[in-house]
Amino acid sequence: MTKITRCKMTLRSKGPVQGSTESLTRLHFGAVWSANPAEEDAIYGKYTPYGEYTVNVAADRAEHFEEGKDYYFDISPVF
Repeated sequence: MTKITRCKMTLRSKGPVQGSTESLTRLHFGAVWSANPAEEDAIYGKYTPYGEYTVNVAADRAEHFEEGKDYYFDISPVF
């Protein structure tokens, strides 16, 4: 049985990678959290209360990401 941890993160910032010879965009995500137990963010905040993820992607792929929007990240082992 594969164990998967799902994180819910918000795209906090998005911008060009300075000094890169390629056309890259840096995406910076932060974990969601809520004190209101009725909100989905409270569940994710309980199990993944803090997290950051920063990645550089090809600029054309970054067009699909919106600042302020939430995204799910699934973490599972590689076999």
